[in-house]
Amino acid sequence: MATVIDPVCGMRIEADDAAAIAEQEGQTYYFCSEACRDIFVSAPSAHGAPGLADTDADHLTEQEVAERARIGIERLRELVELRLLVPEDGAFRRRDVMRARVFVELEAKGLDSPTLASAHASGHLTLGYLESAGRRHPRTDRTFAQFSENTGVPIDTLQNMYVTLGLPRPREDEYVREDDEPILMALPVLFGAGVGEGDVLRAVRILGDSARRVAQFQAHYFHNTVEEPFRRRGLRDNEAFEAAINEVGLRMGHSTEEMLSWLYRRHAEIFSTEHQFEHVETALEEAGVRQRSPRGIEAAAFADLSGYTRLTEEAGDDEAARVSLSLAQLVNEVAAEHHGDVVKMLGDGVHFHFRDPGDAVRASLEIVDTVGPRGLPPAHVGVNAGPMIYDEGDYFGRTVNIAARIAAQASANRVFVGEDLVRGVEPEGFQVREVGQFDLKGIAQPVTLYEALRD
Repeated sequence: MATVIDPVCGMRIEADDAAAIAEQEGQTYYFCSEACRDIFVSAPSAHGAPGLADTDADHLTEQEVAERARIGIERLRELVELRLLVPEDGAFRRRDVMRARVFVELEAKGLDSPTLASAHASGHLTLGYLESAGRRHPRTDRTFAQFSENTGVPIDTLQNMYVTLGLPRPREDEYVREDDEPILMALPVLFGAGVGEGDVLRAVRILGDSARRVAQFQAHYFHNTVEEPFRRRGLRDNEAFEAAINEVGLRMGHSTEEMLSWLYRRHAEIFSTEHQFEHVETALEEAGVRQRSPRGIEAAAFADLSGYTRLTEEAGDDEAARVSLSLAQLVNEVAAEHHGDVVKMLGDGVHFHFRDPGDAVRASLEIVDTVGPRGLPPAHVGVNAGPMIYDEGDYFGRTVNIAARIAAQASANRVFVGEDLVRGVEPEGFQVREVGQFDLKGIAQPVTLYEALRD
């Protein structure tokens, strides 16, 4: 069956699964929902189709709906009697195929059709947003077992990759989705180059976790932020959801997907260029024309906000969310200015990595000085220098552990640094003074700590 792309939202669908279509100058456009079709018809030129589009070819017979929805005629007529499907002059809309499928799925979850019909009749259950939920995903003509046999990639490896990505484990007799196949074809290339299964799964775990978090946040953000203004208008929950989809979600198209792709390209440019330059240095060193500069000690820093828990209890979750967002903006600015990286946000804190320990101290002092003017609680920071292990987007090792313990010793508005940093760094723009010896959790011997101050 032909695969088509909704010109409004970018969704890949099978032609027969389109909830709506429009024709313009001999070309047919397919849509995952009538809402997408309506947006297209209102401004076809914005989606690459000049002129007005005709929507009259959007009707199906009773038999066609039953066949495409894979339900019997009698079952279809029951949905009509319940007014969950409403034909016009005996003809159905293409969207009715999608809705019929959804009703069958909801019944399998224990939601019977009469109950759904009652909620729909009262106006509490709207159906527009369900039109895309009944789509089938276009499939290739190969099962996973056949794909495994053709490519030489063990079926267990294929299944493990999906599980590692956070997706359902595919069955051997399940047909591979069309949009999955190009991704799966990268596996035999990697294995052919000698990359082990463990290394492949390690990479896809990072990708899967990152994508899952973005997708999960998007749904959460849409419900709590985008839908909320519509609920404040007095709309019921389903009405607000459908209005938010039609007026915001669909009109933004596939901007989130495009933004992710754009962000990846931008970040990849930075790290790829750095990686290329490292290979140039290696080539010059191997040619004997230039010795590579020895890589100095690096630094880990942990910054935390003092009194964040009390703030959450007294001011509420909304204020806590504002503080977290402001902190994230601030630390990314400081990291960029001082040649560091934000490794990860930790709710009311942040983990930094710096190649130059001096930059780490200067950045930490700036954070302590800047949180107040930004409307944030006081900050305290711990910094340590030494060797670290990088893996899967994070830094590990004794240096990192001690930096976190040092941060726990620092009080509000203070930057504490470890003795390893003081021994190996010439202060520039700051000075240090000894605070004393501390027993740090998990560290066998007492550690001498110093406070960093503006020079």
